Amino acid sequence: MAKMIGLSRNLKLQWLNKVVELVLEDLTESEIKKQLNEYLSFEIKSPTNRRKTRDIMMNIWVYENDHSGRLKEQALILIRSYPEYATEIHWCMVLAAYPVFVDMCKLIGKMSEFQDEITLAQLKQKLFDEWGERTTLFHSIDKIMATLKDFDAVACDKPGKYHINKHKVNNADVVTFMVYTMMCVDDSGYYSLMDLKSSTYLFPFEYQIEKETLLEDERFVMNSFGGELSIALKEPQICQTY
Repeated sequence: MAKMIGLSRNLKLQWLNKVVELVLEDLTESEIKKQLNEYLSFEIKSPTNRRKTRDIMMNIWVYENDHSGRLKEQALILIRSYPEYATEIHWCMVLAAYPVFVDMCKLIGKMSEFQDEITLAQLKQKLFDEWGERTTLFHSIDKIMATLKDFDAVACDKPGKYHINKHKVNNADVVTFMVYTMMCVDDSGYYSLMDLKSSTYLFPFEYQIEKETLLEDERFVMNSFGGELSIALKEPQICQTY
């Protein structure tokens, strides 16, 4: 069965902030839908596009997915406590909701290790290789790039060519949440400290994570294999839907 793409509309940070605001007000699903429809109507005139955008954002912050069981609660606490890091927290929640966003970030992160300029043609070809050449994917890639631009993760130098904008993250709570999310969506088991410090999924963010911080966090467990430190999630099942 073909993987579901789903991320067919571009997102803006202020729209995602609005969703979080409504969720924190403890509104019902129908109330959130109603208020989002009204809010988005000022910028999105097409009822179909408005509905699609609303449903995508609700899938990120309202509906449950494979990883939202624990992530959502932590994310809401963090975004309320540290609103200046809203971009990083939204980023994690989009990773948790949409595998195509995961693959796009991984590709951009890997490509940026070897080249300063990221081309849309390269991204499309590599994603087509992974997902198949579908019209929905072709459309989705452009929308994801527009979202990354709004997040200020990338800048367009000229049509089809991008460079990465880096953002420093100096909050330890936010950094551990970012790393925790990455490990949930990647699900590769054990990671070296270097893997966690330079994850391709988190390509626009510059951050430091220390061994001591992970040792003090009950979500992680550390082991030593062949004299090298390895980090894993203490309870992998916490990444599943409850």
